[in-house]
Formats: sequence, C-alpha cells, structure tokens
Amino acid sequence: MENKIDNLTKEEKVQKFNERLSVLSGQSKEQLPKTSANDEIVSLKQQIETLKAENLNIKTIRALEKSGCIMPELAAKAVPADCENLDEWINSFKSENDMLFRLPQQNHGGNFKPTKSNNLSPTELMNNYIRGI
Repeated sequence: MENKIDNLTKEEKVQKFNERLSVLSGQSKEQLPKTSANDEIVSLKQQIETLKAENLNIKTIRALEKSGCIMPELAAKAVPADCENLDEWINSFKSENDMLFRLPQQNHGGNFKPTKSNNLSPTELMNNYIRGI
C-alpha cells in the first residue's frame, strides 16, 4: 500500500489525505462545499453593506453640492449616521456654517436684459434709441 502512495504526486497525496481526514472526522464531501458557500454568502453580504454605505455617502455629497456647498466631502463627514431627513439637516448646517456655502445667485426676473445687451429686439432697440439710452 505504501508503494502506491509513494508513486503519487504531492497534490494527489494531499487530496487523499484530505479525503481520509474527512471520512474519519465524519464529514462528507457534500458538507465541505456548503460551508464555503456560507462563507461566500457572508462575504457578499459584507460587500453589499459597504456598497450601501458608499452609495449613501455619494448621495449625501451630491445633495450638499446641489445646496451650494464649497467642500461637500468635508461637510459629508459631519452628517450623523442616523439622519432621517437630509434636507432639513443641510438647511440647519447651512445656517450654522454659512461660510461653507456659496451665496445664491441673484435672479433679476424672467426677462431682464441689461441695456447694453446685444440680443434686443428691433422694437427694444428703437425704444432705447428714442430714450437716449
């Protein structure tokens, strides 16, 4: 019997040893892959959790950028983990730390055009000429 073992390669010896060990310990070949599948499931669940955390962080950064934050990555670190309403938190954070946010652009109205604008209609051009503008 030892002659048969001596003629085998190293991988075959290890495989035979593992098979014999599993038989002696009472585990069959079918039970071994199930434990590795369970380990795979656990690792996939961990990956999903990390991706969810990254996704939440990205959504927070985007919301801060939309609100006019100059450094959204820095401000995103201040968001509490149990924050339920992000918009309310951003508004309160904005009122406390106004130097981290840009001033809103002033809108002069829907059709406001400065007098020196090149895109005036012919009627507006004539009115400006008559008024001496």
